[in-house]
Amino acid sequence: MDSAILVPADLQQDACEEAVALALGLQEAQEWTPQILTMALASLGDIDLPEPAVPPLGAQVLGALPTLYWVYGLDQAGVLKAADTVAGLWASGAIQVALPDHGQALQQFWRTRRQRLAAGERAQLLGLVFDARDFEPALRRLCVALVAMADNAGQHDLREEVGLQQAAADLLELCGRRLEGAPLAGAADLLAHARAAVAVLSPRVLQTAFAVPDFYALVELSERASGATGGRARRLATRAQAGAAVLRWLALSAASGFAVDPQGAVLQALIGDAQRWLMYGEALASAAAAGDAHEHRRVAAAA
Repeated sequence: MDSAILVPADLQQDACEEAVALALGLQEAQEWTPQILTMALASLGDIDLPEPAVPPLGAQVLGALPTLYWVYGLDQAGVLKAADTVAGLWASGAIQVALPDHGQALQQFWRTRRQRLAAGERAQLLGLVFDARDFEPALRRLCVALVAMADNAGQHDLREEVGLQQAAADLLELCGRRLEGAPLAGAADLLAHARAAVAVLSPRVLQTAFAVPDFYALVELSERASGATGGRARRLATRAQAGAAVLRWLALSAASGFAVDPQGAVLQALIGDAQRWLMYGEALASAAAAGDAHEHRRVAAAA
């Protein structure tokens, strides 16, 4: 580094000897670190350090991330549980309704129930990847970083883009190691289970048989029976869909270092998905707090 950079401008023309000596000394000190390291390593001999562990970046591994999160959200919403319940009622003869496929989807879903993971097994497997204690804060930081770019008027903002890249890298590192093994091996089966569950609950005539107006109302029957407020299943499923879109971008953009085009339509859609994920998360937290308060008042009144 040029010593003039280290000496204040007003001292360069008429600098005292101490100031010049300090500037030159600082310049010389820049060469100390490599010299010291070279001497230390020469005296110690060669040290072979292990390579740092990095998350797997294969397309197969990264491709499973948004898929598994989508399934995770549907499972939390109760879609898979509701399909099991409805299929059981159909098998018992409790549902007498003329379905378009004559009940073949329900019958197949019921017959293959023992070939699928049980609710506890699903929760444990998906929880390995999406542990709420660290995954939720990491995804929230990424979504907040994305939403912060909404007011940049199509211009690059270096500070916000670096923050976005760091949040994305942190989340990818968190999930990368956890995907390998059982979660990756079970991804295809979990996706097939979720698709079959959605198909089972989709016929409008089936929803009419249960006197509910739509798909989510059928899913939420068990929640209402236990006293929970309605709307939770829809919020969870919508949030999962938005989160899966963000994670899809994370997987696709890993190779490019999470670079973004501030004027591109992809970023605008991504910002919308990130905002939806945050918004529905806040709505679910508020509803849960209200439910806890209601339960507390009910218990207190009973006592």
